[in-house]
Amino acid sequence: MSYDPDPPDVSSAALRKYLLIGALALLVIAAPIAGILAWEPVEEGNVKVVKKWGATTGTVFEPGLHFVNPVSQSTTSLSVRPQSYTMSAQQGEGQEATRDDAITVLTEDGLRVDIDVTVRYRVDSAKAVTFYKNYRNLDTAEERLIRPSIRSALRTEAGRLPVTDVYTGAGQATLKQAAEETLAEEFAPDGLILEAVQVRNVELPAEYARAVEQKEITEQRRQQKQSELEVEKLEADRKRIEAEGEAEANRVVSQSLNDRILTQQYIERLDETDTVYIPVGENGYPQFVRNIDGDANTQQTTSTTTGNTTNSTAN
Repeated sequence: MSYDPDPPDVSSAALRKYLLIGALALLVIAAPIAGILAWEPVEEGNVKVVKKWGATTGTVFEPGLHFVNPVSQSTTSLSVRPQSYTMSAQQGEGQEATRDDAITVLTEDGLRVDIDVTVRYRVDSAKAVTFYKNYRNLDTAEERLIRPSIRSALRTEAGRLPVTDVYTGAGQATLKQAAEETLAEEFAPDGLILEAVQVRNVELPAEYARAVEQKEITEQRRQQKQSELEVEKLEADRKRIEAEGEAEANRVVSQSLNDRILTQQYIERLDETDTVYIPVGENGYPQFVRNIDGDANTQQTTSTTTGNTTNSTAN
C-alpha cells in the first residue's frame, strides 16, 4: 500500500517572503538592461524624432546622449547632412542610373531640349518633426517633392526662353535662378532647406546642334579672315610709311650733293684702298678730271679777264 506524504504547510508570510525575493532578483537582473535601453545616443549629422506609443511628440533629439522611456517611447533617426538628387541622361549617374533620366523641356520656339540637373538639399533639424510627418524618409521626399518640383520649375522657365538662350551660359544661369527660387519656396513648409540647383548639361536636338556647330565654324572662319586682313593692312601701312621715309631721305641727300662734293668724296676714298675705280665720262676722260679741268679753265679765264681789265685801267 502506497503512502503519499502531505505537502509542507507554507504560511502566507513565507509566501510573501518568497515573492519579495523573486521580485528583487528580477529587478536586479532587469535594472541594468532597462538602464541601457533608457539612454538613446544620437550620432553627429543626425537627429532623432521622439515618438510615444507610435505618435510623434514634437521633441527632436540633437547629437548626444538622451534619456527615453523604453516602454512607451521610441525614436526615428533622420540625416541632416547635405544630400543630392541628380537627374541625368548619362547612364550610371543619378538616382535612376539604369536609364536616361534627363529633364525634357520644350523651349519658346518649340524645340525639345534635354537638361541634366542636380538638386542639393538637407533636412532642417528645427523642422524635423514636420518633415517626418509628411515624408517619413528622404527617399519618399525625393520621389514626391524634389523630383516633380525640379521638373516643373525647369519646364516652366525653359518655355519662356528661345533655344539659343537655353544653350548659352546666361540662359542656364536664368534656369538655375528660377529653379532655386521655386524649390526654396516649396521646400520650406515641408522641413527641407535648398542649398543649390546645378544645371549640369544642356543637350540640343541633333539637327539644331549641327546647325549651331556649323554657325560657330563659319563665325570663327570669318573672324580669322578679318584678323588676316587687318594684319595685311597694318603691314601695307608699314611698308608705305617706310617707302615714304626712304624717298624723303633720298630727296634730302640728292639736294645736298653736287659735283664738287662727289669729287671730293671720291678723292678721299682713294687713300683708303689700293684699288681705284675711275668713273669715265664722255670722250674717255675721268668724270671728276673733266669737272676739275673745267673748273680750272673757268678760274684761268676769270684770272686773265681780271688781269686784262687791270692793265686797261692802268693804261
